[in-house]
Parts: sequence; C-alpha cells; structure tokens
Amino acid sequence: MNDGQGVMRRFSFMLCGWLASLSLNAQEAPAAANALAASPSLSGYVSTTYHLERGAGNRNYRNADSVGSGWSLDHVALSLHVPLNEWLFDAGYRIDAWLGPDASLLESGSSTDNTVELRQAYIDFRIPLADPRKGGARSIDLRAGLFDNPFGYESLDRNLNPHHTHSWGFTIEPTLHTGLLLMYPGVDVLENGEADYLLTLGSANTTDPQTNAAAENVNRKTWILGLTTILPDSLGPLAGTVISAGYTNGRARTGADPIQNVYLALGLPVPQEDWSFGLVYDARVHGGAGNDDSVLGAYVGRRLNNRLWLNVRGEVASVLQIGGHGITTTLDYQLWSNVISRLEYRWDYTNPAMNGRRDNHGLHLNLIYEF
Repeated sequence: MNDGQGVMRRFSFMLCGWLASLSLNAQEAPAAANALAASPSLSGYVSTTYHLERGAGNRNYRNADSVGSGWSLDHVALSLHVPLNEWLFDAGYRIDAWLGPDASLLESGSSTDNTVELRQAYIDFRIPLADPRKGGARSIDLRAGLFDNPFGYESLDRNLNPHHTHSWGFTIEPTLHTGLLLMYPGVDVLENGEADYLLTLGSANTTDPQTNAAAENVNRKTWILGLTTILPDSLGPLAGTVISAGYTNGRARTGADPIQNVYLALGLPVPQEDWSFGLVYDARVHGGAGNDDSVLGAYVGRRLNNRLWLNVRGEVASVLQIGGHGITTTLDYQLWSNVISRLEYRWDYTNPAMNGRRDNHGLHLNLIYEF
C-alpha cells in the first residue's frame, strides 16, 4: 500500500469512528439534558462503474467519467442525519461526506484533487406557525450551512438518479451553497402529502460550490427563489401534475458579472403507475454576448416488471458555445437486495467536436450498494 492509500485508509477509519462516536454519544446522552431529540441515522452507499468508451480523453463536459474505458471506484458516501420530525420547535442536522476519486467533482474544497470532501453539512430549525391539531401543519423551516441548491431534476448523488451519467442540464446548474435557506410550509410537506406547494427562499455567499467561498465583492450575495406545486384534483386530467420553478442570481468567487440560473420542470401524470414522464428546461445567463447556456431535456421511465426498469433521457443543448443533442438509455435490474445494478448506453453529438469527435458513445455498467 502506498503512502496515499495508507493516509486514505486511516482517514476512512477515523471518519467512520467519528461518525459512530457521534451516534453512540447521541444515544447515551441523558434524557434530562435534552441533548438530542432523536438518535442520528448513519446511511450511505458505495458506487463502482465499468466504462466502455471509444478513445481517451476527459469527458467532464457531460459530467460522467474522466478515466476512459475500464473499472473505476466512483466514491463512498456517508451520511449522518437527524431529520425534523415534530411540528413544534425542533432542530436537526445532516453531515454528508464523499470518499474516493469522485470527491473532487463536488468542488466543495479548495483543492481539485481531494479524495475526501464534505458533501453537505447543515443544521435545520423549525419555527411552527400553527397548531397541527387545529389548523394543519405549517412552519417556517430554516437550513444553515453547506447545502444543495434546492432545484434540479438530478442529484449529485447518482443513486438518486435514473441514470449513471449526469445530464447536460445538470452541468450548468449550481450545486452547493454556503448560506441560509427558508422553506414554507415545511421542508417535507410535499413528500408527506401535508401540502400541495413548497416555497423556497435563500441567500448564499456565491454560486460556487466551494465551502465558505466569497465573491470578490463580499457585499454581493447570491439569492435563491423557487416554488414547487402539485395541481389539485379539481383540474381533472391535469390533477397530480408537478410544476417546479427556480431562480438563482449571484456571483462566482471570481468575476464581477452576475450569473443567473433559471430552472423549470414539469412532471406530467400518466394513466398507468408503471410510467413516468418529465420535462426540464435549464438556462444560465452570463455577462457578455454569446455566453448564455440552455438545455431542454425529457425523461421517460417504464417499469417493465417488479425488478426491471427502463429509463430514457433526451436532450438538446447549447453549452459553452457548443451545440449538441444526445440520448441516454438505462436498464436498471434489481438482482440483489440493496443493490442498484444498471447498464447505460449514452450517445452525444456535438458541434464543434469534443475530444476530436462529434459523435461520442459510451457504455456504463454501474453498481451501487446502499446501506
């Protein structure tokens, strides 16, 4: 084992021990001290992938792999989480870390070759506005620290996505912020069916994912605004349609021009539960002529049986003055419990050429164990 591997391994043991000690201390804390309202849960996943691609070269333009053909350990994700679970004054937290080569893709650290990075680290606070026993559950939930941008069809965590590779739209979206987020009428009301809308407001240091980063003019903050709503049953065939709109306006760590991001998504109801369909539009507006980016994407999913899913993504993009379109097709088969096993074929056409080619083809076998 070389020195780098030894350091990595020692850090992994230290991190696991630290997370375990936090969990143990939380469970052993005296109830009278009220140190924690609930015991934290430790979860995560391990992701590894085989890539089969033509030629060599870095393919970060589509945020997939940068190793060409061959096996790769993507990363190990660890998460320690205490959610908000009371409609009273409540608090929780989340600490996520990535270990492995993909950790540097987060760009949350100051180095571009880190193999250990913070994925998220924030505290949640709940301020109740109504007694849930009388007027329904309503609260203002605050999130402070390093957190995900609240908008986007795809996540940094690939186990939450229908495909292994990320979309073109994802590559122009802001991903992480250091700041404060406000959510009304509650961070989890949509998934719990307690409301049919969620309003999000926020302020952050920059549009960059780097932790504690600041713009050249520290008085210029990044502002976040968004609304997600589910159409009611009174609209007939449109009932259940999910509409999401997000807007981010701020500055990067370098550069004086503001950067604006617009996100629009539409999740359409389908007559059969085995189908899913979504449309996504992403735009990024820079200063200067010809610097604007836009991506239109469509997602279709079909459950073929109890173990097999078929997902297809199509995109038309204009990113970094490069025009292109592409199709991604993924078969996801659940052969083992707690394991995501999927085979993905991706084709992208770009003009001008990327890596010396206009047509780029890739085949990816992705295996993820979730715990």
